[in-house]
Amino acid sequence: MEFNTLDAQRESCAAYITSQRAEGWIASTERYDDGGFSGGSLERPALKKLLEDIGNKKVHIVAVYKIDRLTRSLMDFAKLVQVFDEHGVTFVSITQSFNTTTSMGRLTLNVLLSFAQFEREVAGERIRDKIAASKAKGMWMGGVAPVGYKIEHRQLVVNPDEMKLTRHIFDRYLALGSVRALKEELDRAGIKGPARKSLAGKPYGGCAFSRGKLYWILKNPAYIGKISHKGKIHEGLHEDIIPPDIWQRVQQHLNDQSIERTENSQRRCMLQGLIYDMEGTLYSPAYTSRHNRQYCYYVSQNTLHDRNHPQGTMKRLPGHELEMVVEKALRNEIRRLAGEEDEAALAHILTNHKIIPTHHLVRSCVEKITIARDQLTITVKTAGFYKLVETHMNLKMSPYSDTFEIAVPLKVGRAKRGAIILKPEGQDIFDIPSVKLKKVVQGFIWREEHFAGMALKDIARRERYSEGYVGTAIFESFEFGKAAS
Repeated sequence: MEFNTLDAQRESCAAYITSQRAEGWIASTERYDDGGFSGGSLERPALKKLLEDIGNKKVHIVAVYKIDRLTRSLMDFAKLVQVFDEHGVTFVSITQSFNTTTSMGRLTLNVLLSFAQFEREVAGERIRDKIAASKAKGMWMGGVAPVGYKIEHRQLVVNPDEMKLTRHIFDRYLALGSVRALKEELDRAGIKGPARKSLAGKPYGGCAFSRGKLYWILKNPAYIGKISHKGKIHEGLHEDIIPPDIWQRVQQHLNDQSIERTENSQRRCMLQGLIYDMEGTLYSPAYTSRHNRQYCYYVSQNTLHDRNHPQGTMKRLPGHELEMVVEKALRNEIRRLAGEEDEAALAHILTNHKIIPTHHLVRSCVEKITIARDQLTITVKTAGFYKLVETHMNLKMSPYSDTFEIAVPLKVGRAKRGAIILKPEGQDIFDIPSVKLKKVVQGFIWREEHFAGMALKDIARRERYSEGYVGTAIFESFEFGKAAS
């Protein structure tokens, strides 16, 4: 429009500023207009520019037509007022006269903002209700059209050029039985998503299908002529592309492949969302089954999405061993987690901390885990620990918030069967299995006797072991001593 409400509001503000010229007011040449952006958020480019100029001392007075033109949220307005106060900026609404230096003026301001926020929320509810009612009637309410369709007159219409691609994806998934295998086949064949243009003429698409995109296609009920909205499925006004029987077979197969999130699976995934490599790439949980048992491990997103993996970091990490390392490192730092408690409370925590479940301890206290080939760095947050102590030990702690890091040197190798193993550097005698511990202790005793002049065969006859077992135990005691030192 040649002249809209923003122009009218600016003219009114400019006229008011001109009337205050005697006070030294001069209108800024910068325009801080946020046309098309909601007043319910501070994420507006012109408002950010205004705050930046306030920080640079370029603006001394903020004049608005009405108070809800600045924001329609009480919480956001409190943040803005704090910024204004920090930089000595005055706030003026030219059509609403009040003085915020008095208690009555602040009350009036809060009442006006409360009504502005109420108006915004009611408008939002009306829009959401309109969308829900329209989708219940099968209407397309905007967004990117699914592959196989195009948008004409605000309705989904079958796109013949893309329809074959959609049917090919469904057919090949049923034939291959796996989204991963489907993606690999599409990549080998050079099949990519359709290239499109937005309403503004910006090109998008035309790249290889990701696994997430393929899952979205296979689960989208739009392909059987339906519209989904917040978990509900409604009959749509558009044509279907996929026959209902094929659709049902695909959904059944997807459901069969999904893993139920039981308590045990949550325990196996207690580091989900916490592990990163040195470049900030996330590791996600995955599973494998052998001999009717399920094993958890963590795999880099670079591997999942077929991206180059940085040198010096592991692509896959064993879940159980990694979780044991993290748990032990946390429990060794219980004193730091407890903070400056009195001696009696600290002694109680140090004695009874093992009653806190490992899953709760890790999820409440670990902020991030960064893994390299030879070291594990755990960023620990203390804020949640006092709640765990109160819940599981019935002990009141003084709440405090702090973060610190735990560096755990690691040795990474492979077991005889090829599995990846993680082992903290150094060896604690109480960390080794009881059978091996017994043999190490025997070796220490027997080697002292052997050095004193007793023959190995005499020791073996007395202990009722073979001479080879006694010699091996003595040898392993030397090896353990070297590792411990």
